Amino acid sequence: MIDRAGDGRRAPTLRDVAGAAGVSYQTVSRFLNRPDTVSPDTAHRVQHAIDALGYVPNEAARALRLGALRMREATS
Repeated sequence: MIDRAGDGRRAPTLRDVAGAAGVSYQTVSRFLNRPDTVSPDTAHRVQHAIDALGYVPNEAARALRLGALRMREATS
């Protein structure tokens, strides 16, 4: 758990957003990466949950993921 707020609370996760929006964490991920692939109603619910929880994507995790993808592409 990462305390990004500096007040002892953990930062909300993709799964927290999913629970608040009533969708799967995969849907939240798809909304963040390719918003055109989710329905307008779902997009609205996910965005509302993101705003309400104060979700901020973890850039370190994203960089690791992108690095892994680039590494896989380089070896293919």
